[in-house]
Amino acid sequence: MKKWKWIGLCALAGLLACGSAEREEARWMEPGVSRELARFRKASFTDVRYRLYFVIPEAREETLYGSVEVTFRVERKQPVILDFRAEERQMRVVNLNGVAVPYTLEDEHIRIEADLLKEGENTVEVSFTPADQSLNRRDEFLYTLLVPDRARTLFPCFDQPDMKSRYTLSLEMPKAWQAVSNAAVEYEDTISFGAGRKLVVFRETEPLSTYLFSFVAGRFTRETYEREGRAISIYHRESDPRKVAQCPDIAAEVFDALEWQEAFTGIPYPFAKYDLIILPGFQFGGMEHTGATLYNDRRMFLDERPTLNERLGRSALIAHETSHMWFGDYVTMEWFDDVWTKEVFANYFASRIVEPLYPGVNHRLNFVRDYIPAAYAEDRTAGANPIKQDLDNLRNAGLVYGNIIYDKSPVVLEMLTRVLGEEAFRQGIREYLRTYAYGNATWEGLIAILDKYTPEDLAAWSDVWVNEEGMPEITASIAGGELLVEQRDPLGRGLLWPQELTYRVVSGTDSEEISISFGRELNSLRKKLRFSSNENPVILPNVDGRGYGFFKLSEAEAPGVWAALRASNDEVERGSLLITLYENLRRKTISPAGFRDAMLAYLPTERNALLFSMALGYLGGCQRVFPADARPLERALWRLATTLPEPPFRQQAFRLYSSIADSDEAIGRLLAIWERREAPADCVLGENDYMNLSYTLAIHLPERADEIVAEQLARIDNPDRRAEYAFIAPSVSPRVETRDSVFQSLLVAANRRVEPWASSALANLSHRSRERESVKYIRPALEAMPDVQRTGDIFFPTAWARALLSGHTSAEARAEVEAFFAAHPDFPVMLANKIKQQSDHLR
Repeated sequence: MKKWKWIGLCALAGLLACGSAEREEARWMEPGVSRELARFRKASFTDVRYRLYFVIPEAREETLYGSVEVTFRVERKQPVILDFRAEERQMRVVNLNGVAVPYTLEDEHIRIEADLLKEGENTVEVSFTPADQSLNRRDEFLYTLLVPDRARTLFPCFDQPDMKSRYTLSLEMPKAWQAVSNAAVEYEDTISFGAGRKLVVFRETEPLSTYLFSFVAGRFTRETYEREGRAISIYHRESDPRKVAQCPDIAAEVFDALEWQEAFTGIPYPFAKYDLIILPGFQFGGMEHTGATLYNDRRMFLDERPTLNERLGRSALIAHETSHMWFGDYVTMEWFDDVWTKEVFANYFASRIVEPLYPGVNHRLNFVRDYIPAAYAEDRTAGANPIKQDLDNLRNAGLVYGNIIYDKSPVVLEMLTRVLGEEAFRQGIREYLRTYAYGNATWEGLIAILDKYTPEDLAAWSDVWVNEEGMPEITASIAGGELLVEQRDPLGRGLLWPQELTYRVVSGTDSEEISISFGRELNSLRKKLRFSSNENPVILPNVDGRGYGFFKLSEAEAPGVWAALRASNDEVERGSLLITLYENLRRKTISPAGFRDAMLAYLPTERNALLFSMALGYLGGCQRVFPADARPLERALWRLATTLPEPPFRQQAFRLYSSIADSDEAIGRLLAIWERREAPADCVLGENDYMNLSYTLAIHLPERADEIVAEQLARIDNPDRRAEYAFIAPSVSPRVETRDSVFQSLLVAANRRVEPWASSALANLSHRSRERESVKYIRPALEAMPDVQRTGDIFFPTAWARALLSGHTSAEARAEVEAFFAAHPDFPVMLANKIKQQSDHLR
């Protein structure tokens, strides 16, 4: 009897396993790249190489052609499933091992059946017409941007990050154009391809994930710089000599970042070259393609007399992208649910790399200011997500990106480094890079390595920080001579966040700093105060800025915190208190009027450039989210813009003034400045400032809008900036039918290809002063979000939602968003979260 039971159980297990395998195989052919397909291919195909050839015409309207040879090894015959998001008409030839073979093109996959393969090495050759989506074609240049899953829109491939491959690229292109790719140029043939044409052949790359493959071709100026035997080239299209003169500084900061990471990691730069291309209208700040790193021109070429914020921002961007060469390119995540493991290191190390470049800056304050407010901006919302998110298919990988992975994760990593200690952290990171060199890793693999360097259970410590969304609500009170600090999970899950918190209690002239250490067991802790006083004590939370959470205040507590802020000599404390006060404003525990008045009293007293900038931003945020009569704020900002002793402070105050200006007096003042091109009080306004001023004036002065736009366009010499302005300007038209036409055009993917321009146009259409007229755009723009995500790059869904909704504060706008969700109860969760994050101010 037992024997037959055992046989029956084995048979049942076999049937279940067979059924599971069939279900897994059924998911191979889903659009995108399913986790099941990725696992199958990773286990089946090795030693993958791509040989790519593209024919690039000079005219943007002409068709671009491509071909690819994909070579790989198999131990046993398996079906070949290549990713290619194309239609049958884009396919020209499909060969296997030199012979035409039958294939299917279905749901973004080319499939060749297993019986056509041979064991060992095979080569699939495909000739095709690529889609324009990832080619980013302009009149005189193009560039590829394939992160996270867009390589399959450019050429047939195994488009998953854990199948690292080598690439050899050839470009047939106009002779006057330059070309840059991941590897150095092997040779150029300027003779064999007819008049005005040439062939550029690049060397083979190191092992790279598909999203890191890239090339740029077009009319560029090249600047080359050397330091200690290492050369880098900067390619750009800038025509302003004052901006071009910044290239040596940019190159120097690249060299500095490379040297810093080599010293920290103990690993020489692991790729053949580092060149960078500065692109007009680039949709990211930067993108870390090895050997061909892309940068946004406005982030790199700064206007005359840039603010400290702008200079720090450029330096941090360079350090971020350079850090990716080790963290992301050399060692890459296995799947895009762990994409944050490259972004966390890039941002964390960026903050450290910039330190020696700015010896006069309080870098602890800069870290707090850079990351915590941005993390809170999403983590406080109904659209909050964990740092590590579930991802079943790479077609949704772009939705993983956001402030949580870029800004919350460095805060968590800094906590982790304090748990480990600096030297243990450094040794653990070096072991991690050695272990996974030119390969793929997971967060769990990293934690397993770091765990060896500390008695702390890092996996348990990090679980709530990495795998759960949201933050604790933290309150503090005094009773019986003790400070009571309580931590609560506002989402009702009963979670506890282990962290060290520092409070300062002020009573009269006395003050005491108190450390509170939350573990994973107690949600409330008490500490005895060393002094007692009859005066009402003021509790200042998180004064070192190292804690993370909503430090809840009451309206009655706020005046004491504001007074302590103004009296404090500690810059980090002031920054942390500013953040706490603003978060309480956003949570509506303190009043907008009180916040606005207190901030205007504080701003003239602040001499730290980082704090002044942060405070100005919070003041603008208060006016945007809780709009009030702008005239008192206009008058206060104009005083700051014309009387503060520091020119950069005046310039920032003027920029906020121009963005919130609403009264006839303020608009008249801005018009005079724009007409005369004379900034107030020794401020220096660049071309971008005047372009933005013209948009504001055209919106507020409809009777002069056409004249203003025509004049501003005539002032612009650079062809790329002229193209940008010509695209955006119709969005400020005084004619409703024109604006409606612009909006309808933005619903067509082809008109959104230059994403920063499309976002600016949508933001102008949804300007706060036209809220009543633009509410009608909300529903159709939200309906377009799936198409925006499918056809756009990783940050565009968020940028689209922000441009659409940030100018709205009305009940009608809130009702439109609520009605949209009511009509779409099954709307994709990750995409819905982007909308919830950007509509949080409407709640």
